[in-house]
Amino acid sequence: MIVTTSMGVNEQIRAHARQLAEKLGVPLVERAERSLNELRRMYQTEQVVVVTGKGARLEASGKQPLFFHPNTAAFRIKRLERGDTDIMLSVCQIQPGDHILDATLGLGADAIVFAHAAGTSGRVVGVESQPLIALLVEDGLRHWLSDSPALNAAMRRIEVVRQDHLTYLRQLPRKSFDVVYLDPMFAETVDASKGIEGIREYANVRSLQTEVIEEALQVARRRVVLKEGKTGKLHKQFGFTLYRKRAHQVIYSYREPIGGE
Repeated sequence: MIVTTSMGVNEQIRAHARQLAEKLGVPLVERAERSLNELRRMYQTEQVVVVTGKGARLEASGKQPLFFHPNTAAFRIKRLERGDTDIMLSVCQIQPGDHILDATLGLGADAIVFAHAAGTSGRVVGVESQPLIALLVEDGLRHWLSDSPALNAAMRRIEVVRQDHLTYLRQLPRKSFDVVYLDPMFAETVDASKGIEGIREYANVRSLQTEVIEEALQVARRRVVLKEGKTGKLHKQFGFTLYRKRAHQVIYSYREPIGGE
């Protein structure tokens, strides 16, 4: 793997590329006027991380690019600013100041909405087991700029942990988060989330383990919430209460710790 930049960049983008190359522990290569295929041949690598003014993306031969984008979080936050509701926030019962653990971060759209709703007094931690996804998403959350101050602020507040979620849950004190949120990779992609298809090449597709649910119920003060695709059956397998099925797209369900808070 190598890191390079888009063509015609400024010093700020070059500095970003240097920082990312150091984090990855791979060479930083001057782009000049060379194509990505030329760079792949020169450095005998299939994977090139390209840093642009919008952030970083992974370009690998024969695969869709992998990059951070706030995706659905952008319009969901706009709706919340207008006073609309969000079904995810409703099932999680999110209030300002809440501490939320997104144990399956992925590209982070749900975590961004959590961070907006929890506000400056809240805390959102996102756990991602795949190191490359975690690094690119963490980098994107720090560097992506939109025309929405609320979206920018929410992105900057998210803490990213690069670790297997079961390992991380086992390290946490009992009842240390208000909500633990689980959103394993869907077997199918819903129409509203076409922008996340690039992650499928790199994502952890392992199904949820019983131990994860057990540990999550120890960590959560209020609820453990599960999000699935329209054909999902994990809520039945793990005894979750169905909250509401969004027509043709998403199933939300929840379990509450015995004894509550």
